[in-house]
Amino acid sequence: MIELRDDQLQALDAEQQPVAAVDPRTGQVYRLIREEVYNVVCGIIKPFNRGWDADEDLIVRKDADEPR
Repeated sequence: MIELRDDQLQALDAEQQPVAAVDPRTGQVYRLIREEVYNVVCGIIKPFNRGWDADEDLIVRKDADEPR
């Protein structure tokens, strides 16, 4: 887990939510959301995720390796 610095905590208190965090190496933008919000979102999308597994950054069908 990453612990935020004081200046980063101030960003969490800003009106604009969710807070954007940028990886300076890649320019990739991430959004920080509260764990409660994350859990709600996971609960909402779970029924649509049947038969799929997240594999690192890729989503792979469970039966993708099975012959047709």
